[in-house]
Amino acid sequence: MKRRNVIKQLILLPILTSNAVYNPDLVEKRLKGFGLQLSTVTPLMAKDFVGTLKLVSDLGYRMVEFSALGYLGRDIIEVKDLLSKYNLKAPVGRVAFDAPSDFMTLPRDQQMKIFGSQGTMESLQKRIKKSVEECKIMNQKYLNIPAILPHVFSDMGQIKGMIEILRDCGKYCIDQGVMLGYHNHNWEFNEIEGIIPFELMLSELDESYFTFQLDTYWIRKAERNLSDMLTNYPGRFSTCHFKDIDQEGDFADVGYGEIDFPAFTKAAIKHGIKYFFVERDSPPDPEQAMSRSAAYLKKMKY
Repeated sequence: MKRRNVIKQLILLPILTSNAVYNPDLVEKRLKGFGLQLSTVTPLMAKDFVGTLKLVSDLGYRMVEFSALGYLGRDIIEVKDLLSKYNLKAPVGRVAFDAPSDFMTLPRDQQMKIFGSQGTMESLQKRIKKSVEECKIMNQKYLNIPAILPHVFSDMGQIKGMIEILRDCGKYCIDQGVMLGYHNHNWEFNEIEGIIPFELMLSELDESYFTFQLDTYWIRKAERNLSDMLTNYPGRFSTCHFKDIDQEGDFADVGYGEIDFPAFTKAAIKHGIKYFFVERDSPPDPEQAMSRSAAYLKKMKY
């Protein structure tokens, strides 16, 4: 009996004498279920759509987000079946351009002409309505606008008109069961008449029908603080692009640049971001970019 009591006391002593309080914020965690924005590997997708999805899954990604080129001419039901086959989910939709199936083989000037012809707000409205229907098929609750061209943000009249259109589109989407969002770049932070357009968008587009997708690279490129964006606008960002920046301000694979992703991830989850997607714009080696980024995130603790 004495020996049993001694053992019991030794077990309880640290608990009884410690003043420490359990703090879940101090517990290191790993990010589970991160995804890949497929614009990172557009050349691979164009060459081997099915094989690239398999590779993405094999590397440990559990989600994908399709690019502004949509499904590259593939039937949406076929795409949905492929995702299921490779244990991938696509919980976030993207407002795509109406690009022909041979888009990737076209000369760049013709590609830019197609983008330019669909760069109007009128075209965006039509493409949003089409994308909402695709979201329903894919069971997606979020739909993000990949960009609105910089010239729209150069004039306050255009900015206010754009916000009004986004307000109407957001209300339309929410009535369809989909939350519309906008993906930031750096040009939305250029001051116009003493106002930062992106801040105006955040204040004028109500969280009940509109959300935002935070891109870490472009926030830094706009010389803004990632932590401040999260704390100043809690709950406004539902999704995120993990995109790194190097010392020269160029793109880098995730974990190989200047951004403190463990600190950012911890704050992002606290402030409402639900989905994280790796992205690198036009990487010199797409396969390496997605491979190194995945390897970093698998090991990352936050």
